[in-house]
Amino acid sequence: MRKLNGFSVFIALFLLTISCSSNKEINENVPYQTENIYFQNWVGGQQQTGGGTNFHVKFKQALLNDVTLKKVYFHQKEASFEKNNETTYTAHFFYKPSKTDLIFDENPTNEYGNKAPEIKTSKTDFPFVLKEDEAILEFVVKNKTQLYKIKNIPEKELLAYPSARPRN
Repeated sequence: MRKLNGFSVFIALFLLTISCSSNKEINENVPYQTENIYFQNWVGGQQQTGGGTNFHVKFKQALLNDVTLKKVYFHQKEASFEKNNETTYTAHFFYKPSKTDLIFDENPTNEYGNKAPEIKTSKTDFPFVLKEDEAILEFVVKNKTQLYKIKNIPEKELLAYPSARPRN
């Protein structure tokens, strides 16, 4: 069996400390009283518009000056919050439509040039394992990041924006 010298022990402890400190603690109870948290999907009225999800958080009172609501981690994506007013914040997730310029013909040789569909796999670099109705809110409090898990987030009815009026 090989003995470790003092330098090797120091390096091992240093690496262990760094790896442990990079794991952020996720708290279950948000210390700021919320009035309403929900998400709402939307679709545009034209094919090129795409769609998305808006994630809304409304607090009962304004956050303190040294507290900032930064990000939300939701549905395997992350988005930054915009401050709507003193108590309301919204994060936007956008989904671009897939391009479907395909040629369909009785003669398969005329379909040459169609691209095979992309098969999207789950994003493995997403930092959290969350259910469909769960999210992580990221706050910055006195220059320190704090994470809070929100469960049972309700979904509001889909917003379907009408298509644009034809131009004359």
